[in-house]
Amino acid sequence: MSNPITGHSAAYIAELKKRLNAHRKWASGLRGGMQADLSFYDMSQLPLSGATLRNAKLVGTCFARSNLSKADLKAAVLMMAEFEGADLSQADLLGADLRGACLNGANLAEANLAGADLRTGALGMVSTRRQPSAAMPLNRRTALVDANLSRAILVGSNLGNCDLTGAELVDADLSGADLTGAILVSTDLSGATLKNTTLTGAVLSGAVLDDDAIADMARHGIDPEGNLVPLGERLFELLSLHQDWLDSEGRAGQRLELDLADLSDAPLGEVDLSAAKIQRCNLRNANLSGTNLMMADLSYCNLMGADLSGANLSGCSLRRVNLTGATLLDSILLSVQVAASDRAWPTNLQYARLNGTDLRCRTADGVILRFADMTGAKVNMALMKGSDTSGAKMPTTRV
Repeated sequence: MSNPITGHSAAYIAELKKRLNAHRKWASGLRGGMQADLSFYDMSQLPLSGATLRNAKLVGTCFARSNLSKADLKAAVLMMAEFEGADLSQADLLGADLRGACLNGANLAEANLAGADLRTGALGMVSTRRQPSAAMPLNRRTALVDANLSRAILVGSNLGNCDLTGAELVDADLSGADLTGAILVSTDLSGATLKNTTLTGAVLSGAVLDDDAIADMARHGIDPEGNLVPLGERLFELLSLHQDWLDSEGRAGQRLELDLADLSDAPLGEVDLSAAKIQRCNLRNANLSGTNLMMADLSYCNLMGADLSGANLSGCSLRRVNLTGATLLDSILLSVQVAASDRAWPTNLQYARLNGTDLRCRTADGVILRFADMTGAKVNMALMKGSDTSGAKMPTTRV
């Protein structure tokens, strides 16, 4: 019978315990020990806090939602491993091989990743006893989307081409780290140590940076808002295709899907962008007044200084966007009832930066403002009534 929490059978858990115990003995130099090769095993949702896994071979192993806090993973081979939603707080990953690993939403607060390798990984680079399933990708970049790396030690680590979209690196030590080509869109680097850090080709749109860090980047010719591709006249062609897609209910045209594009100062007022997918784009100072963004996805976008006055943001995903200094005056933020479902889809501003934002909307219903920073924002009762503000930094005054 499978455990109702982990989904693993008692026999499977017993086998894992036996292998982990043998590895612990091997790592400690005790008789009867054996180095673990648990590559491609399912070790998800397991209580592994403090486990000894240093130098273990764990290629493609799934640790999703497992508790690995304070675990010893020094020099472990974790290439292509799955850690989505796992707790790795205070874990020791010194010199670990994390190439191609998925750590989306993982908690790595105060973890030691000094000298770790987080570059793009590929299967077949390390021989293993077990073979991967056919569904497993052959190669991928290491992903730390929405991961918590606050106060983590990343000294000398290699994060080349790593995806750190929306990650929290508050007070992290990145001294000597290599972030060449890394994606740091909407990443919080406040208080982070960036001494001798390589940021060549990194994408930093909407990232939170200290003034000293910005000044240092400028001295090295790095523009935090650079490295995104401007669309130029192509934008208007894509908007026309999106309108055709809407008018034909998907039978013609093409849905607007943009990623890592430069749309700064874009004239998008009164445009129908409902159901569009515009993620990780720079929309700084864009004109979106009166625009229909119902059920659109603008997650991780930089909307600093943008004009969204009178815009319809009902059901719109604005997760981890930067709306500092923007205006949403007279906007609409209602929940949308999804067809053939009892679920209502609210406007989502979770983790959004709303510093000095004018949020005096026309009407709102159940807006998600969890962990949003509304310091200095202008709000009204239409917005706040019924909104979920758990963990949010609240404004000092309401209008």
